Amino acid sequence: MPTPTQIVAKLFVIGPLRLSDGAGNTVTPRSKKACALLALLALAPRCQRTRVWLRDKLWSESCERKSSTSLRQLLFELRRDLGGLFDAMFEVDRHAIMLRRDAVWIDIRNIETDINTFTALRVTAETDLLEGIDVADEEFEDWLLLERQAWRNRAADLFEQVAQLPHTALPPEQPSVAAFSETAPEARLCVGVMPNIQQGCGADTAFIADHLVEGIVQNLRELHPLDIYDLRDSSGPSDGLLSAGNTDYLLRVRALQIRHSLTLTFFFYSAKNMALEWSQSIQTSVNEALTYDSYVLAGFINQNVDRISRHFERRLKSDFTEQPKPMVAAMSALNMMFRLDDRALENAEAMLRDHADKTSSGLFDAMRAYATSFKVGENLGVLGPRDVNATDALARGALSGNPFNSISLACLAHAMGYVFHEHGLASDLLEKALRLNPNQAFVWDHYALNRMYVGDFEAAHKAAERAVYLGSFSPLSYSYDTTLAMTSTMLGRNQLAIASSRNALRKQPKFAAAMRYLLVNLSRLDREDEARSTYETLLLRDPDFADPEVQKARFRLVQKGTETDLISTIKKFT
Repeated sequence: MPTPTQIVAKLFVIGPLRLSDGAGNTVTPRSKKACALLALLALAPRCQRTRVWLRDKLWSESCERKSSTSLRQLLFELRRDLGGLFDAMFEVDRHAIMLRRDAVWIDIRNIETDINTFTALRVTAETDLLEGIDVADEEFEDWLLLERQAWRNRAADLFEQVAQLPHTALPPEQPSVAAFSETAPEARLCVGVMPNIQQGCGADTAFIADHLVEGIVQNLRELHPLDIYDLRDSSGPSDGLLSAGNTDYLLRVRALQIRHSLTLTFFFYSAKNMALEWSQSIQTSVNEALTYDSYVLAGFINQNVDRISRHFERRLKSDFTEQPKPMVAAMSALNMMFRLDDRALENAEAMLRDHADKTSSGLFDAMRAYATSFKVGENLGVLGPRDVNATDALARGALSGNPFNSISLACLAHAMGYVFHEHGLASDLLEKALRLNPNQAFVWDHYALNRMYVGDFEAAHKAAERAVYLGSFSPLSYSYDTTLAMTSTMLGRNQLAIASSRNALRKQPKFAAAMRYLLVNLSRLDREDEARSTYETLLLRDPDFADPEVQKARFRLVQKGTETDLISTIKKFT
């Protein structure tokens, strides 16, 4: 079978601007500025522009502060209107915005590489670029004038080339557009996003409620395929809400600003009877909330996502007796792996294998590759040469399966780095995952591990601290504590490493990685009785650890000097 294309949307800029989704539905943004943003990116070199350049074209008469706020608000509106399509189409960071060429089919780009597309689109000599687009900004109008002139010159050359084509030549089929949700509708949960409650918020803080609820939705979607109904704009088209009557849950955010203080409250409702399941609040300063990489908002996002995920799993157990459905299979499988039990790992792999056969999403294959790291690092199951080759093929195949899910990318990165020592590839995947979603504790944790394995200990430690903060309510938090213990060990912060290891072992007493680093740090501080007791407990969990070669495999560091130092520290016990 041919590898499925990764195109998830089509953007037409020849003629009137139009955007269509995976099902062929028109999802063109309602906002004129949003359409203009798509046009500016589609026609840019590499489909990427800096935020400064975009602000200059769309808000040239505004000051830097106002134009920055306007661009940020425009991105939130686009995310609201496009839902999961936004993350598949765009790559956004603090400096630039990019339209992903590997995800979006753009008519004018395709014409440049295949003249037959010109015929397929039925372009005539009268067809202009971006017909009818109207943005009241002189800088944008000047840009548009130049682009239209360039298009007319290019179109004249294309008409000459088309005239020379044989009449029998048929235009090739346009690339198929991958649907975002291959899971059957009955296997999905439906979540509605209610209008925010804003009290006392100014122009600078009006977007924060949207940022919070959209961050929660984004994190949820990476492990729970959901149907999201955005109910925040009652003036929008109703065709996207036809099935909203089947909504299971409703989300809402209240933002209360009093001078320089901001209180954010998240509400989680059961839609069946509009009963409030729970709510929780945080209070922060306006400055902290407006900081680009604020721990506070990201931590609150993770806290609510972890609580919602537990709610979904409890619902599954009470509503269904059969094997978990795809909507929670990924989260259930991940939790099973982290039980650190042979049988649980086998069940997780079986669940992922079953769902990987039913969907073309790369998430399940990525998690199957990730499961291999438990066999290498935690002495679980059996990993033979044939399994290694199969995992390598699985991981490389999954790379093309779903490159826009940060959890999927983090799983693949860990498999490629920890299992196959391809740390450069792992680093690239993790950096992409962080650009996709900087609010995932799981991604920060594995980025910390990657940085530690290659010797960038300061960066590793900062990432580990962020993962511990963001993931403090996660069932996987003991793993984040262990990573912090590892990075603290590399920096010689022995007391912090011991405390973090013990935190991890209180939550998961079977975690051999936490035992290994606890052993190293107790040995460094000459706490021999505690170190010997830890070593004996570790051997019960991982009998092969007595072998020096196995010790090297478990620590898995690129810097042999650092690895040798860790092993020599515990040598008197082994």
